[in-house]
Amino acid sequence: MIKWFITFVIALIVLAGCGSPQSQPSPPPPPTTPVTPGYIRGYDHNLGLGFDYPEDWEMQVSQFESPYEKVEVFTKAGEETRIVISVQSTNFKSLAEVKGFGYIDQQSILKEGFVKINDRQAYEVVFKQYPDKKAKWVTFLANDREYRIECYTTEDFYPALEEIFDYVIASFVIE
Repeated sequence: MIKWFITFVIALIVLAGCGSPQSQPSPPPPPTTPVTPGYIRGYDHNLGLGFDYPEDWEMQVSQFESPYEKVEVFTKAGEETRIVISVQSTNFKSLAEVKGFGYIDQQSILKEGFVKINDRQAYEVVFKQYPDKKAKWVTFLANDREYRIECYTTEDFYPALEEIFDYVIASFVIE
């Protein structure tokens, strides 16, 4: 009788472990933070990046080629204003290399330096472009990629749009 009871208990234990297969856990949701009214949160799960952009700006589909992995352009209607978010593979290992690469003519630079945004170091440069344009670029390096936010407008509109540019830049996160 005891032998039968032990066999019965062992069989129950074995059968309890043979239930339906466990489902794979779903990937964690993207980080969620409250978005400021007037902005939309964009997120790319494949590249692990997120950012806010003005809800009344138009997103334009951009054609891009290697080494770019993503290019999104947001324009403000009726103005020569745009924000470009780009991601490309890179061989740069430091922001000092980015700074020294010479993307921008040194005579046109108005302000540059290294900044920290959402616990990530970045290279920020404000420069004059063409006779009447002004731009701000912020470049991050992570995951063997160069993540860049480019903000462009006319010199006349720049002071009024700088707060929007800074908000979009401050909202940028990379996993």
